[in-house]
Amino acid sequence: MTWKASLAWSAAAAASALGVMFALRQAFQVRTLPERMMEWLLLFVPIDAFAGGIQSLGPQAKVYALYGGIVVMGAILVALGAVALRRRWPPLAVLGLGAALFLLAMGVLMPLTGGGFFGVDLFQHPIVVNGTYGATALTYSAALLAGLGFGRPPATTSTAPARRAARRAFALGAAGAAGSYLVALRQVRVGGGALGSTLPLAAAPPPTQDPQPPTPAAEIPTPAPAATAAAPIPTPHPLPAERQLERDKDGALTAASRAKGELATLITPVQAHYVVTKNAVADPVVDAESWRMVIDGEVNRPVQLDYRTLRQLPAVEVHKTLECISNFTAMCELTYFGCDLISTAPWKGARLVDVLDLAGGLKSGVISLQVQGADEYSSSIPVALATNPDTLVVYEMYGQPLPRQHGFPVRLLSPGRYGYKSCKWVIGIRALRTEHIDWYGQRNWSRTGIVKTMSRIDTPANGAGLAPGRHTVAGIAYAGDRGINAVQFSLDSGRTWRPTVLLEPPLGKDTWVRWAAEFDVAPGAAGRAIQLTSRAIDGTGAIQPHAFALPQPNGGSGHHTIELSATA
Repeated sequence: MTWKASLAWSAAAAASALGVMFALRQAFQVRTLPERMMEWLLLFVPIDAFAGGIQSLGPQAKVYALYGGIVVMGAILVALGAVALRRRWPPLAVLGLGAALFLLAMGVLMPLTGGGFFGVDLFQHPIVVNGTYGATALTYSAALLAGLGFGRPPATTSTAPARRAARRAFALGAAGAAGSYLVALRQVRVGGGALGSTLPLAAAPPPTQDPQPPTPAAEIPTPAPAATAAAPIPTPHPLPAERQLERDKDGALTAASRAKGELATLITPVQAHYVVTKNAVADPVVDAESWRMVIDGEVNRPVQLDYRTLRQLPAVEVHKTLECISNFTAMCELTYFGCDLISTAPWKGARLVDVLDLAGGLKSGVISLQVQGADEYSSSIPVALATNPDTLVVYEMYGQPLPRQHGFPVRLLSPGRYGYKSCKWVIGIRALRTEHIDWYGQRNWSRTGIVKTMSRIDTPANGAGLAPGRHTVAGIAYAGDRGINAVQFSLDSGRTWRPTVLLEPPLGKDTWVRWAAEFDVAPGAAGRAIQLTSRAIDGTGAIQPHAFALPQPNGGSGHHTIELSATA
């Protein structure tokens, strides 16, 4: 076979393997090798370079990194296949190539990327994981063997026996790929795609004076089937249409929606709430009926918790502001998402301390909790935060089951912390006597995630022209659970400061406030530049720092400033 023909057949084989891998990604939610390798390699990217990529490329940064991983994997498969075809490897050797790649993926790359040998450390069942990767590897071998057995024959007929052998091996490889898929499919349909725990189910709490009504089976939300992962989650009481994350266009990060020059609403509309996810391909699809949260480690009685029992715990309803650590507080024009990775919503759930009580509470000596998500994301919270009554395990948002992009069916809500400390799609909580270094901590971001004080000018819009007369400046301010005492603004680059008024009381102890004030533009000032700056004072009396800092690694800081111009 010529090099040209070898490259063509091997490219087709690589495309077939990648196609099967991503098709099974959608069907079974088994993360692909390019995804795993991309996240592992990002561990070695300096934090400034990582954050710079996000700020320059926006959400597409991760998508481009994923595409790069796909190209590299495809190139390797094309090169290996071309050599095998050009040198007319024996059919069994080509099958062995697929087997060797499977062993490399599951025995070396899987543990390297945190999945354990042959995926034993993943939440998915090993049969599903190995079936997916096995089907991918055997599809690759079968496609190469198709080139040997069905490609254009050479001028001589002496290779006829070899071609027949290649066809038999092709049939064997194709059957093996189909069999691997069917084994994984059977496990998903019969036993479930997730690895079940042998721990006992947590007992429902005893009735209280004001008991919460139990959740009948009919009221348990049912997520979309894995094969239709992009579809909105159907529920008995339909949610508003979900905000779609078109990752090939918007990537895995979407800023809060707000018209330029418009003051943020006290509660962010559901469609406008910002979304951040580490998943460049798709977020988990979790079934509430079969969902379990494993509570183990240094607890007195390890258990697993189901959705009904969680909803029978005393319910807490709060308003809370979430802010991403990547949010800017000043110089918003440096990045496409500006200063809009912050939103406020109503939430409902159970206190984490009540959830831990189902496991008999924490043992003495516990230092941190590892909160595990279904997408292999983890967040670490110290024991003081775990026992804070304001730390919640939530299952509703805006009075409805959580939207999928916000963690359906269950997520954590950590007071006074940036959003990365509020793990989504929670499937496990493990109490540890050591500090757990979580997903962000491994990438050298702040380990505490404590929110910094911020304020933002929403109106007037940056660059607006103002006629002579009285005008209103207004915006938001947030300081986590420290609260906001006051907001001030300046017309002279911070040399003097003027007071503002808070437009309404805060909705809760961990929510933003809205503020406003008036100022005058003098007649005859046409063409003069006007600079507005804001700063907040938190509940402890600490003034928002003036010095500008990029978000990495501890969160952004600096006073928000806008430039205006006086008109005639």
